Amino acid sequence: MKLTELTINGVGGIKFLHVTFRPDMNIICGPNGIGKSTLLLAASFPFFHGHTQKIKRNITSERGSISLKVEANSANFNPVADITVHLPTESAHYFNDDGFDKRKLIKFEIMRNFDYKHLNALNADKSLSNDQISQQLNSGVNLNDIKDWFAKRDLFENVKNGYGPNTIKNIHLARECISILNPQFSFNRVDPKTYDIFVNTPTGVIWYEYLSSGFKSCMSLLLGIIKEIELRYPEQDLFAQEFDGVILIDEIEIHLHPEWQARITEALTTTFPSAQFIVTTHSPHVVQNAKSNQIIALVPDSNGTVRVKELPENGLGYSAWTVEEVLLDVMGMESTLSRKLQELLDNFERLVDEENFDKAKEIYDYLDIALHQNSVLRKSLRISLMSIREREE
Repeated sequence: MKLTELTINGVGGIKFLHVTFRPDMNIICGPNGIGKSTLLLAASFPFFHGHTQKIKRNITSERGSISLKVEANSANFNPVADITVHLPTESAHYFNDDGFDKRKLIKFEIMRNFDYKHLNALNADKSLSNDQISQQLNSGVNLNDIKDWFAKRDLFENVKNGYGPNTIKNIHLARECISILNPQFSFNRVDPKTYDIFVNTPTGVIWYEYLSSGFKSCMSLLLGIIKEIELRYPEQDLFAQEFDGVILIDEIEIHLHPEWQARITEALTTTFPSAQFIVTTHSPHVVQNAKSNQIIALVPDSNGTVRVKELPENGLGYSAWTVEEVLLDVMGMESTLSRKLQELLDNFERLVDEENFDKAKEIYDYLDIALHQNSVLRKSLRISLMSIREREE
């Protein structure tokens, strides 16, 4: 199953937006408040069943609508939902049975950290009901049951007449996920007495809850996807790498060091090559490592309407672009300089034009100390400063 097109009319802060999706990775970027999270909410709403207060019509619209195009099992579907509610206490509702498998959409919200959890016992698997799956579109994937799910499969992997072959392949995949972003980390064991999960690290063996916030955010995504596939399809013994559904992730870079921000999308598509990902980001490192046509950059028009920015396309992506070039030309930043530096440079340029050597030199002397040791600005500023002396002579 894949989402192919989404049209939003008068929902949230979006007056109108039409987006087409690739079947693999789609990276949504844009300034705060542009509608990235609204796009994910709209894309997931036709999979909802029940009432929700999360989605509202635009304040300037009498009614809003969402039109989604879905390809599944060689058939095309076009669910349409009207959004009429606006007040905080009002709920939108959707009860349609649109003919496609709504279990195939998995959504992660921004809360992906977790603390230590003591397990008194391992619980039997509880397959997720349609209502529970629908509720996850409001709150995101449940991360609280990952430890129980993982420990149980690790400890009972070799029980005769136990797990099916694909479930066993999934636990092997889950163990490998611990090393996917840093091979210096690896799965150590599950303690059969406490059910705690331990991880090998460069500084020793630790509880997996003691990993960094960035590491835990990655584990929540990778292990959470495998866990959801198993609990949503308990009767089918599916191999997670063959899952061909849709995975939505809000702010994919959350808690991640820039080095991992640059690698997280590849880690996901490598681990789940048949899935479609639609993710949002504020990170130029995520964008910089995107492949050709994977970026959907949202920008406002002069009248406030949101549109998809037309980006330069070379067929090779943005890996040869600098972070500064990505920020300016893809993500729409007006400048990559701090406000203080921009103000100093503007004043320096004005003083050079006025041929005020002493005041210009005060700014130059400050920047000579403050600038990065390898900054090319230093030489340019010195040439401009010396030009005043040359004009005086």
